[in-house]
Amino acid sequence: IDGSRTLDAAGMIALLERWVKQYPVVSIEDGLAEDDWEGWQRLTAALGDCVQLIGDDLFVTNPERLRRGIAEKVANCVLVKVNQVGTLTEAFDVVRLAREAGYRAVFSARSGETEDSTLADLAVASGAGQIKIGSVARSERLAKYNQLLRIEEEVGSTAPFATWRI
Repeated sequence: IDGSRTLDAAGMIALLERWVKQYPVVSIEDGLAEDDWEGWQRLTAALGDCVQLIGDDLFVTNPERLRRGIAEKVANCVLVKVNQVGTLTEAFDVVRLAREAGYRAVFSARSGETEDSTLADLAVASGAGQIKIGSVARSERLAKYNQLLRIEEEVGSTAPFATWRI
């Protein structure tokens, strides 16, 4: 999409379906507008069995929005931004809620991150199995990747990793 046209939810879903058939897409983040609950239901019905549908703006690491999403069968994964929800307890509650509903969780860095690597520890401690920190390009990202490597050296094969079958 080059910005020269706009799509409604049905058009966007059709485009995403075409891409999923044409390319090896395994995950889509914020596929539709954050308040288009009906569109998200249709998107999840169309692609939720074959693609990880991540709600970032949809859920904003908010347990109430996640509960609504679970009840309305939208998405199948929540992006967890610890400093968005406010406390570690709330972040872990969101992960627990997601897991209990059969959803996945992805811990995510924020733009303007520091070299603090705590996010890597939280992702592993939660058992989320996934973390989103960007490419190995800058020191604040590298710090988190290095921490993940240190954790793997320490815990070995007992660490959980995300699995997804296509």
